[in-house]
Amino acid sequence: MNTWAFVTGGGGDIGSAICHALAHDGFKIACMDLVGDRAEDVCAAIRKEGGQAVPFVADAADPASVAAATDAAMKLGKIKVLVNTAGKANGASILTTDYPTWRLDIAANLDSAFICIQALREQLIAEHGNIVNIATVNGLGVFGFPGYSAAKAGLIHLTKSLAVELGPFGVRVNAVAPGTVRTRAWDARLAANPNVFDELLALCPLPRISRPADVAHAVAFLASERASMITGQTLAVDGGLSAGTPAAGRAVAQLSHR
Repeated sequence: MNTWAFVTGGGGDIGSAICHALAHDGFKIACMDLVGDRAEDVCAAIRKEGGQAVPFVADAADPASVAAATDAAMKLGKIKVLVNTAGKANGASILTTDYPTWRLDIAANLDSAFICIQALREQLIAEHGNIVNIATVNGLGVFGFPGYSAAKAGLIHLTKSLAVELGPFGVRVNAVAPGTVRTRAWDARLAANPNVFDELLALCPLPRISRPADVAHAVAFLASERASMITGQTLAVDGGLSAGTPAAGRAVAQLSHR
């Protein structure tokens, strides 16, 4: 395979796992991150394993920064896959979220994907490529962080819109919606409340917190020919959280816990 996958937020825990999964499937990796050292570390690890990877430093929410990175990446070869992983949650509650914080959430989680898609759109059309957007269960239900959640809900709808408009050009567009994933983003909350994961597990049908690799495997599947007739879909990787909560079902039916 002589094609490239362009991964934004590739230096983070989930982004890194996605880069490794796609490299394992034979893609050359263009790893873009806001922090250059993180992108370089991911690429160095992939190269050590025999893959090919090049780091790029850019702000996914800055059109000029993205244009510079994508233009350089397209000079390396044909980009077949775009994975929009870059994002960040800011305002935790609507009661404490002011407008500047709201705008940060929208820019980081929705505008960034649009900017990167526009930058690589013609390349992806030429290659009959595909796009995988990293959304969240927060875009499917209410789990706090309203600005982040609204942005991700918008990203899910953008995924559908792009699938419909770009489908005639042979481009597939899907989203992955993770639930709770054990990443560094949880370190502060875990330090403040050592029981946070136990509390979250009580809400999930499957009794395990997701790993970055769980998300990466879903992305690799959607980016592969095995998913050649799947487009416009959102695949929840959440242990069943978006399907329902066991405790709620037991309470409604008045069933004892087994």
